[in-house]
Amino acid sequence: MTSALRSLLDALVFSNLWMATAAGALVAASSRGMETAIRLDAVGLAFAGTLVVYNVDRLRDLHRDQFASPDRSEFIAKHDGQLIALTGAAAVASLYFLVRAGWPAALLLLPVFAAGLLHRRIKRFENLKIVYIAAAWTCVGFGLPAVLAPDAQSLHWVAPILALTMVANVIAFNVRDEAAGVERVRRRDALQIAHACAILGVALGALAPFPADTLIAIPLATLLALVAYRPNERFSPLFVDGALLVGSLIAAVSA
Repeated sequence: MTSALRSLLDALVFSNLWMATAAGALVAASSRGMETAIRLDAVGLAFAGTLVVYNVDRLRDLHRDQFASPDRSEFIAKHDGQLIALTGAAAVASLYFLVRAGWPAALLLLPVFAAGLLHRRIKRFENLKIVYIAAAWTCVGFGLPAVLAPDAQSLHWVAPILALTMVANVIAFNVRDEAAGVERVRRRDALQIAHACAILGVALGALAPFPADTLIAIPLATLLALVAYRPNERFSPLFVDGALLVGSLIAAVSA
């Protein structure tokens, strides 16, 4: 791998742009799965809000992250000025899209932003961390298009498919972040649970009616990423969040 390509991948992953793009794509796929129009304000809010929440946490917790994520911490320390500017711009964009979306979106996202601000203090509780991060992503990916479209369909299919996928995704990231301090047996058991959640998501997707069944692409892509998963700090986010991104794009264009 060339140094230029590696620098580009580092920028995408450690700036959280890759993750934010996956969040926006997840909203688009969920919208199509619920037979609603893809709203720019919902997609933009998911993208910009993800940048704000994750970059604020990374910048605030830089020193404590150095053990679990030395590569990420090194990138943030080197590019803190650019990340602060990016986060500031994302915050302005978030406010714009939030005003466009209206008070239903604001009420839905209030606990999500609260959890993001508290994340630095409570993320040491491993099981709780998995639950509230997966719930937050489900609120964004499923909840935003649902509250903005009163005529949304198949909610009881879309919500569990996304929730199970996000539990699998968060477990994989938890294993990655804790890899330096977690026993091999615990990592293996955690990944087995992640596999099971992704498989359940695929099963629900196979049973769901059209167009909710197109969301099967998201847990299926996540399952494929988990099969070849290695808790490597630099490249695992590309595959795990990349699975969300690719699966969501496939689902969105298939509905």
